[in-house]
Amino acid sequence: MAEDRRTLLKVLSGVVGTSVVGAVAAPALRAVLAPVSLRTVTGVGELVPVVALDAIPSDGTPVNVPVVVEAPMDAWTRQPPTTVGAVYLRRTEAGVKAWSSICPHLGCGIDYDAAAGKFACPCHESWFDTDGAVASGPAPRGMDALETRVVDGMVQVRFEKFKIGTADKEPA
Repeated sequence: MAEDRRTLLKVLSGVVGTSVVGAVAAPALRAVLAPVSLRTVTGVGELVPVVALDAIPSDGTPVNVPVVVEAPMDAWTRQPPTTVGAVYLRRTEAGVKAWSSICPHLGCGIDYDAAAGKFACPCHESWFDTDGAVASGPAPRGMDALETRVVDGMVQVRFEKFKIGTADKEPA
């Protein structure tokens, strides 16, 4: 009889202990795995409003504008407005064109040389036409074109980064 009581106590202790561990582990496990089922990274790669259409010269002169994501989120962290890069915008007859300001050669910052009427990478002397094509220098491809659209007078750009040093435009 004493052995039956001990067996019963062992079983009850095991059940109660397992229940307590489960009660603590289940919410902890759910908190850790929540990002798996949620869209947890936002901001980069989405269409982001960057500037009013009126701020882009209608004569085709490119302007450099920062790309600021208002509330980027990565897993559990929501960040304040963050500058994720910069783009060159240029008005054409077909609409607004956008190019990344990152040189596809080695990732340097591209400038616009108004006197030459071309984009220039000052680090390694790559030159690009106003349509982003390589004019001269070691750049393996033209400037990376980005998707744009105009909504309610605001230019939106889908900012993405691409691998540098390759002839093909591949996402980084």
